[in-house]
Amino acid sequence: MKILTVLFLITAASFAGVISPALQSAIEGSDQTELHYVLIKPVGSVDTEYIAQATAGMTRDERREFAAAVMKDRAQSAQEGILAQLDTYGGQEVRGIRPLWIVNAIAVNLSGEVIREVALRDDVLFIRLMNTCGALIEPVDIHSADEGSRAVAWGVSKIGAPDVWALGYNGSGVLVSVVDTGVNYNHLDLHNNMWHDTPNGYHYGWDFDDDDPDPMDVHGHGTHCAGSVAGDGTAGTETGVAPGATIMALRVGVTFSDEADVWEAFQFSIDHGADVISTSLGWPQSQSPDRQSWRESEENILAAGICHSIAAGNEGGNPSTPGDIRTPGDCPPPWLHPDQTTTGGLSAVVTVGATDSNDNIAGFSSVGYSTWMYDSPWYDYNDSSPNIGLIDPDISGPGVDIVSCNYSNPSGYTTMSGTSMATPHLAGCMALILSANPSLSPAQVDSLLEVTALDLGSAGKDNIFGSGRVQALEAVQAALEVPVAGGPQVGGASGLILAQAGTNPAYSSVMFDLFTGTPADVEISVYDLTGRVTGTVHSGQLPRGNHSFTWGIPDEMGSGIYFLVASTPDGRAAMRFTVLR
Repeated sequence: MKILTVLFLITAASFAGVISPALQSAIEGSDQTELHYVLIKPVGSVDTEYIAQATAGMTRDERREFAAAVMKDRAQSAQEGILAQLDTYGGQEVRGIRPLWIVNAIAVNLSGEVIREVALRDDVLFIRLMNTCGALIEPVDIHSADEGSRAVAWGVSKIGAPDVWALGYNGSGVLVSVVDTGVNYNHLDLHNNMWHDTPNGYHYGWDFDDDDPDPMDVHGHGTHCAGSVAGDGTAGTETGVAPGATIMALRVGVTFSDEADVWEAFQFSIDHGADVISTSLGWPQSQSPDRQSWRESEENILAAGICHSIAAGNEGGNPSTPGDIRTPGDCPPPWLHPDQTTTGGLSAVVTVGATDSNDNIAGFSSVGYSTWMYDSPWYDYNDSSPNIGLIDPDISGPGVDIVSCNYSNPSGYTTMSGTSMATPHLAGCMALILSANPSLSPAQVDSLLEVTALDLGSAGKDNIFGSGRVQALEAVQAALEVPVAGGPQVGGASGLILAQAGTNPAYSSVMFDLFTGTPADVEISVYDLTGRVTGTVHSGQLPRGNHSFTWGIPDEMGSGIYFLVASTPDGRAAMRFTVLR
């Protein structure tokens, strides 16, 4: 449910500097008719801790649906005024508006004049050029599979997946979205494991590059990755770690990887019930990726309760310096290993490095560490001594000479090498764990994978192997020791839960979310430090669930600290925010 008290006010105030330097240069170097493909980042973000509290006791599906609703409400509230302004321009100045909610942002083509006008709004955090550089982590080697390929691919055997199948767990009931170059859904090893969204069994995902329902692979990378997740061996070789899992094919840019394509693929994954996302994509640090927006999206994926396997990259590098792990692989994991002594926030990302058949790290595999000490609003994982930054990668898996499905031959195989190949191996392990114990959270899945990994290199978690090479059997056996959540689900928390302000400090309006565990008469008021009521946001009945508010700050309210209090006959919740004038 969404309640808008007032629209954002437009002021000709102090945010003209939100235009990034690269975009400013592009505007100055172009004529007035040229459109620039940009990302508008509104102020306001989701309070993921609020989602965690409100969804306590919910099933995985319930949590995913609730989290998506909160994100959509927050994005709609934050973007409403901006979108209204964009609608006032003609097609010569504004084209291709793509609102996003997995990250609160708008991708759009704008003229330089419109960019300058939108930048004056106080509900715009920044405007930058979209990064259209290639993010596909291309294999370092591709060659034909040997005619005498073994019945089970070496990587699948190495991590002990067949032993898990013998226990009765093969990924059945788990949906894995493969965000990549698409999938040849006609391959014999994949066709029976494809996701369908129609009664006739078509639409195996979506093509975000061409914006149509046919995610057929014309590149090869995505089919190979999908085969390592769930190839069932019908054509002769069992290439999939979880041959009973279901594959959702989500095709993104091939010639270049559009950031909006990838975010829309994440949104599709959440909306259509994915349990695991496998992403062999990432932007090198040399391309100055928008780490702030990518980390926000990964925190939201975690809030939705989804496991995310991401490639570290094929840049090699120095484990003692930051910058070799690609974004968003450089985002923090959902669980912090005890060796991760420098702490910070969490996200959905489990970053994967590549090993060979002898458990050596691949020479191309990107190594850590990463740091977020300069990145707003987190400023965490400091690397100044004695701090160690963020250990990266988190774990390793088979990624050298990997045999998997060939996109151009529905019964053939291809051999590839890269961290792109290790990523679906880990995604398959995640599917095996969830098939054995569906009640596990992403943090529990990550912890089970890391603590049971075969420790390689330096003792403990390090910046080369992470926690070690994944071991599927040991991880699943450990998952079976965790009690399966049972009994009637309470469907979320009871009472009142108030999220932190989505805009803090606030200028003309404040956004927040309120969860009501039961239907109730709710009074929402704003108080100053003296306890005087300075405004009423809402008074009246609210049904059970999430409620998203945008409250326009009255002109007479000056700068200072205020308290927003929600109360019912049975309880109250409060939140502090700051107003700057």
